Amino acid sequence: MKISIITYWNTRSNYGSLLQNYALQTFLRSLGFETFLIRTDIPLGCSRLDYYKSLLQKGGFFSLACYFKSRLLCKTAQKILSENKNDEKRKFSDFVDKNLNPTKIFRSLSELVSDCPAAEIYIAGSDQVWNTYGENYGAVFEQIKAYLLSFAPDSAKKISCAASFGKSSLNMEFESLFRKELSGFDFISCREKSGVEICKRLGFENAVLQQDPTMLLSADEYNKIAAKTLAPKKPYILLYLLGNDTDFSICKFKRFAKSKNLDVVYVPANEAQRINFDRKTYPAVEEWLGLYGNASAVVTNSFHGTVFSLIFNRPFLSLHQSGKFESQNVRIDSLLEDFGLRSQIFSGDFEKLFAPVDFEKVNKKLEEIRKCSPFVEWIKKRIMVTDGGEEFKKSSKSQGKKKI
Repeated sequence: MKISIITYWNTRSNYGSLLQNYALQTFLRSLGFETFLIRTDIPLGCSRLDYYKSLLQKGGFFSLACYFKSRLLCKTAQKILSENKNDEKRKFSDFVDKNLNPTKIFRSLSELVSDCPAAEIYIAGSDQVWNTYGENYGAVFEQIKAYLLSFAPDSAKKISCAASFGKSSLNMEFESLFRKELSGFDFISCREKSGVEICKRLGFENAVLQQDPTMLLSADEYNKIAAKTLAPKKPYILLYLLGNDTDFSICKFKRFAKSKNLDVVYVPANEAQRINFDRKTYPAVEEWLGLYGNASAVVTNSFHGTVFSLIFNRPFLSLHQSGKFESQNVRIDSLLEDFGLRSQIFSGDFEKLFAPVDFEKVNKKLEEIRKCSPFVEWIKKRIMVTDGGEEFKKSSKSQGKKKI
């Protein structure tokens, strides 16, 4: 049986995006399924001029000026810091080709509909595939419809695996679209509790919470592909930071690490958003996993950076993002609340990094996710072909249906 997955893939620096897809495909293949990644690169559904007009309408000239300033800084940072060349060191395209069984790149929703890759099951997610990022309806209409599986044939099953809205609310202008498209889903699972609540407010009472698919694999399974070539011999703290604004001083943190006789390995993601001249490391995905497996501790403002701290049982601190990215903190908050570890959110005290964490409890929770989380149970009980495929044929589209 073929399963297709549509999720984020076109990234030069986000390890979590690739690894959540790797984990999901690896898990499904272990059950005997044939899996592949549907690659899309659908542009904004409006002209650049229309986009500028929408910025003016939403925030006036100040908003438009901030946008151009951000673009200028981004391009300047890329040149100064040689980001394009550094990102090539990560070899993300090699990882996609080798591990994710990708399709050709679809440039529009109509192309995806007319040449839809054949599968019995279509999965949306994980990652923030249902995040509209504050864009207007016309700009992201086609992108969101693709991530809502509108292209999939009626005969196929449509499900979501830990799909994320990336925030606690959905813009009203998108409600009718989500309500219509989700009504055709057989199973709806979201990565955050806030996402489950959004779906329930839209009328989908059977939406459930499903932890990120990266947790479907153990540290031992990740170590099978991990490379330790970049891991220092001296004990070190892994600092993995998104470029988004964070109330955190790298200089102060480095002084703290030095006082503990620990090195710092600084791995950036989307670094062009933040100009600094600290020494950085640009590992391939396999090397990134190796750095986690050998770190004495981890400090990160990344959701997936926090997840892998749990998987590898590394002492960690999670940093909140600030400014316009503050709404994305719901992802880490929901994760740590689920594991009873909100105490690991950084509040100014670096010493908390080495506070005891009950990893025996963490590992028990992770084992439960791998064996009996909602997505796992649904896949095993309702999708796996048994008795000549009769179970699959008879299963009706009811799990995600809106209750009237």
